Amino acid sequence: MPDQPDMNPGDEVKPGTPQSGEHVCPDCNGFGEVAGAPCRACGGTGRITALVGDA
Repeated sequence: MPDQPDMNPGDEVKPGTPQSGEHVCPDCNGFGEVAGAPCRACGGTGRITALVGDA
């Protein structure tokens, strides 16, 4: 089984989880930075992984 990417604090589920998708990080609005530092919620990516289905 391939390794799954690690979760960021803002992720609801691990990337690649069925019925999940990427969303813009609500803490940094997709910029990846807050006050000039990498966003803690998304790890600086500007994206979080969230459930989008009826899991």
